[in-house]
Amino acid sequence: MLKSSKFILFLILPAILFVWGCSSSKEVANLSAEDRFEIGKEKFDKKKYLDAVEDFKYILIQYPGSAVADDAQFYLAESYYNKGEYLLAASEYENLIRGYPSSEYVPMSRYKLGLCYYNLSPKSQLDQTYTYKAIDALQGFIEYHPTSAFVQDAEQKIHDLINKLAKRDYETAVFYMRREFYRAATIYFDAIIERYPDSDYLEKAYAGKIECLLKRGNYNEVIRVVEEFERKFPSSELLEKVKRMKDEAKSRVQTELRTGR
Repeated sequence: MLKSSKFILFLILPAILFVWGCSSSKEVANLSAEDRFEIGKEKFDKKKYLDAVEDFKYILIQYPGSAVADDAQFYLAESYYNKGEYLLAASEYENLIRGYPSSEYVPMSRYKLGLCYYNLSPKSQLDQTYTYKAIDALQGFIEYHPTSAFVQDAEQKIHDLINKLAKRDYETAVFYMRREFYRAATIYFDAIIERYPDSDYLEKAYAGKIECLLKRGNYNEVIRVVEEFERKFPSSELLEKVKRMKDEAKSRVQTELRTGR
């Protein structure tokens, strides 16, 4: 009798589970957008981002005009961001900015869009496409939301990114200098001076340019650039070095005048 009962239970248990599963699926499918969002948000708060993504996507597909659609869009982007999937996150932040321009999440989405590209920005020697994207996004955030509490951090990150670009040009210039290609080196030093005047490499770029000009025999130009350097950086650690180069350039000019060269 006991074996017979167990056998019957074995036969009907899958059917019970199937009916229960269908009932549960129907209950989930019949949830409102707000209830579905709360379920997704609970998963998000527990750092179950992959599961949360499905709930937020469901809302955006089934309830695109609901009151929580922008919430779902933002937390979908946040889920990808917290998983380190920055390209997917960037795409979803952009979707929010474009699709819900009046949403309260727009300022944070602009900021986080910049952070996505900031995190994707590689070392200075590699392609800097994401670096430029990060600078553009963060500058856009500052322009649209100048009173945000995150502006200072955005400005610091822009400075870091600009330094990375300046570092790349500076290292290239030094590479050419070591091989005595002074004209090529000057081009890269000039690029830093013109494009990245707020970078930490500006003084070094000036000093490098002055040295290249001296090596190329452009003595009057050395004197002019050193005088510019003295005005811009009166307390620079490189001041004595560039002054010595100016003295050498003046001496060479005097020699040329005496010898008629």
